[in-house]
Amino acid sequence: MSGNVNNPRLWEGADLWTAPVATALPPELDDAMGTVPAWKAVGLLSEDGASEARDEDTTDFYAWGGKLIRTKRSKHKRSITVTCLEDNLVVFGLVNPGSTVETTAGVNKRTVKIPKTNKRSFVLELVDGDITRRRHIPSGEVTAIGEVKLSESDMQAFELTITIYPDADDVLYVDYDNDTANAATA
Repeated sequence: MSGNVNNPRLWEGADLWTAPVATALPPELDDAMGTVPAWKAVGLLSEDGASEARDEDTTDFYAWGGKLIRTKRSKHKRSITVTCLEDNLVVFGLVNPGSTVETTAGVNKRTVKIPKTNKRSFVLELVDGDITRRRHIPSGEVTAIGEVKLSESDMQAFELTITIYPDADDVLYVDYDNDTANAATA
């Protein structure tokens, strides 16, 4: 049997962070995300984890006789979906961009407005034992929010789908990790 039993990852913990577009990451992977004040933690995430989806259009081209000779790809789209368990100001801002919160005499007033475009940077930080991976999404936006249940039998949660926008060089995101099994060889 070929393969390395140390390569499969079971991500035991995760955090989602957000900041304005173009916010620098901490200089070292060992530096906590919170050392750069602009990065705000989204809070507890559901045990369901994060899921990445991709969508694109393809057109197949065939030679005479029906032999497939080429496939054209276009309209590539990538997204990540997470479920946030906390109802905090960071989640409120992602779910309701352009809305406001005021606190007067211990009473919070949330004024919810029609959402506006709100591109942000995101980092999904994953941990498996001593292995840490930071997926840095320089430009993304919450473009879908799942149904929010308000009941006594279900925990309130916010399912967020983040659409990832490519940069000028077509880069969607960059993963940083300390996984020696995936180190590039010279």
